[in-house]
Amino acid sequence: MQHLRTIRTTQAEVFFAATMLLMIPAIYNRFPLIFPDTDAYMKVAYGHLWTLDRSAFYGLFMKPFVVLLPGRAGPWVIAMMQCAIIAAVVIATARRLAPRASPLAIFSIVLLCCALTSLPWHAAQLMPDAFAGALVLLTWLAASRDFDRPGTALLWLATAFMALTHYTFLGVAAVAAVTTILGSKLMGASPKEIAKQTLAAVVMLASVITAHITANGLMFDRWTISPTGSWFLFARLNEDGLVPLWLEDHCGTDAPVPLCAIRHSLPQDSQELLWSKRSPLYPHIQKQIASAEYWRWIDMLGVATKGSIREHPLRFASSAAAATGRQLVSYAVLNDKCPSHCSVPNFIAFNPAVADNIHNSRQLRDTLHKPFIGSVVGIGTTLALLLLLPFLWLAHRRRDAEAIVLLWAITISLLANAAMAGALSDVQNRYQSRIVWIVPFIELLMIVRWRRQTS
Repeated sequence: MQHLRTIRTTQAEVFFAATMLLMIPAIYNRFPLIFPDTDAYMKVAYGHLWTLDRSAFYGLFMKPFVVLLPGRAGPWVIAMMQCAIIAAVVIATARRLAPRASPLAIFSIVLLCCALTSLPWHAAQLMPDAFAGALVLLTWLAASRDFDRPGTALLWLATAFMALTHYTFLGVAAVAAVTTILGSKLMGASPKEIAKQTLAAVVMLASVITAHITANGLMFDRWTISPTGSWFLFARLNEDGLVPLWLEDHCGTDAPVPLCAIRHSLPQDSQELLWSKRSPLYPHIQKQIASAEYWRWIDMLGVATKGSIREHPLRFASSAAAATGRQLVSYAVLNDKCPSHCSVPNFIAFNPAVADNIHNSRQLRDTLHKPFIGSVVGIGTTLALLLLLPFLWLAHRRRDAEAIVLLWAITISLLANAAMAGALSDVQNRYQSRIVWIVPFIELLMIVRWRRQTS
């Protein structure tokens, strides 16, 4: 009994230490890291609003903390809770893959990942990106576990929660679950167990889809997962040249007349089209949020988007594949647009107590030493990605079914994340850096796992 108590105490100490390691960027920054999009989530957390162009469920996750802990405490507790959740997933994965590893070995792996990967820089940021990598690991933990074991249902529930916090996470969770279940089947899992896990995955995904559709339907009378998805995809297709082709062929016939009137003034750059005040879409969309005019233009963009893909499927596939490839190799850390575009006026308006902390943070003062951090993380991540296929080959050679399934789930999830971000929105470093840290983490665990098995 005393031995069991010692083990539990040691694991608790590792969990606490891992949580604090993940918090180091926030402590070093003097405030949890932010991003321009943080402001939108704070509208949900502090106010009675619901976001249109991103999942508001992340803001809902933050709400209890900012309501119960006003002032500066709320954001710090949110960051701490994020880090604790991620630390729990990381340690659970380590205990599953390397059950004989000592607490010191697990702590060392987490320490290395905090020093050499993007993990802590996203974990300590007030953004749903923090959960991207943890979602892949959590989905694997749930989908590869005996369904009848105690705690499996809780794992699926936690997976659903993480998948809710970002629209693209639904696709990432689906891909990770399908890959894991198919891999388990190929590795010899019983048909009965496969059926149970498949049903659990379907229920989890259906729950997330239903939550998004219901929330958007009740709030905006838009019964869809992503009400403004066509806006982002329009910007992507316009930059790739598909929208101009479609408008050229259809203006004067069945294309929306107002859209045809501004087609020659649409900027090619997707980010300028979406966010610049000089964009001809700005007066109709950003200045008219949730109005009848806003939805009229969103619908017109949807018509152009669907028409462009329908008439140029091969060119769309080619552009999507190219963007996916660019996104796969775009994973520079700290792509936070600070200090020039990192204002969070709504956050400060709702909570004036944080104003000085934000303005005096290293982010806003531009003293985070981004080039050095980016170089260290970039070298470690690139090396890990180059070793991913050799690790897969070693797993197959050792006939390590569990490792094979996990490595394939990670590989396909990386591709899915790159496709949904780069091909359907825009290629940005943060989209891939939020998830790519799981590669070096799992490789380090595999080394410990195989070393223990050999011993």
